[in-house]
Amino acid sequence: MNSSNDRLDRIEAILAATAIQQQANTTAIDRLTDRVDRIAMQQQANSEAIGRLEVQTQANTIAIDRLIQRFEGLASAIQSHQEALRLVSRQHNEWREQMRIIQTEIRDLWQYLNNQLRNRGNGGGQN
Repeated sequence: MNSSNDRLDRIEAILAATAIQQQANTTAIDRLTDRVDRIAMQQQANSEAIGRLEVQTQANTIAIDRLIQRFEGLASAIQSHQEALRLVSRQHNEWREQMRIIQTEIRDLWQYLNNQLRNRGNGGGQN
């Protein structure tokens, strides 16, 4: 009978150890399940954040495209204004040269007239 009791004691010890191991496994599984749930929630939050970032990126791309178009328009307008400014500058230089020529002619004419007046005063130029 002793051997039966020993055998029952070993079976009870194995069952007790199995119950303890089963409880530890259940606890570990619960922790893993909680961790998997947290990871799933984080993945969901990440997916939502990525979606928001994609929308923001699209909006930024549209805004950048508009800015590029405005910049290109501004660059074109500046180029047109530069061409107009070069033309105005050329015309200004031409007018300045014409004014210099006219001033020279006026000075020459003035000297001629002064000489004529002096000659009249000296008795020259009487017919």
